Amino acid sequence: YVDNLDLRYEWYPSRGELISLAVFYKHFDSPIEWTYTVAGGTDLIYSYKNAKSANNYGVELDIRKNLGFIGLKDFSWSFNGALIKSKVQFEKGAKEEDRPMQGQSPYLINTGIFYKNAPLKMDIALLYNRIGKRIIGVGRSEGSTGDDSNSRVPHSYEMPRNTIDFSLAKKFGEHLELKLNVRDLLAEKIYYKQFADVTYSDGSKKEVEEIARCYKPGRNIGLQATYKF
Repeated sequence: YVDNLDLRYEWYPSRGELISLAVFYKHFDSPIEWTYTVAGGTDLIYSYKNAKSANNYGVELDIRKNLGFIGLKDFSWSFNGALIKSKVQFEKGAKEEDRPMQGQSPYLINTGIFYKNAPLKMDIALLYNRIGKRIIGVGRSEGSTGDDSNSRVPHSYEMPRNTIDFSLAKKFGEHLELKLNVRDLLAEKIYYKQFADVTYSDGSKKEVEEIARCYKPGRNIGLQATYKF
């Protein structure tokens, strides 16, 4: 189960506008995490494990603002951002290190510019999104159970990535509407990396970064026509 505590202040400067600031706390009891183990050679065994608990807390800012004050009366801007501290808790005496909960990013950014023109029957949106580095797979040693892991198998991280989406909707008369959607305009590569602490023969230590997987998802373009009788 999850316990939530949220304290929020909201201000509405004018119709359709919002400035909101919130602090929040979430407690997860026995959260399920996706894990993997190394079982001889490079063979991987994937499974799900429950940690004892996890705590997330942070601050979130929401802004919706019309841009008419700078002469752009048909434009508006939105912003949503959050800073999040996450920590998984283990049983007393466990050898697992403190770390964020699997799948939780330390920050989130969502912002966009919107254009709406009623006489032209046109709506346009340009959206930007970015998430912080997050664990997508918890590394454990073969035979480890629950949180009692002495594994040096590194966790797998999804690295930060920028995405931009574009959409346009245009009505023609009273019956026809065309919509264009383009997802992931930048089409940046998606990187999954592992970070391992290596001790050299001279006693020095260094964190080694390795790319576990990399691929380019490409853009997604959609065109839709709707005719209402």
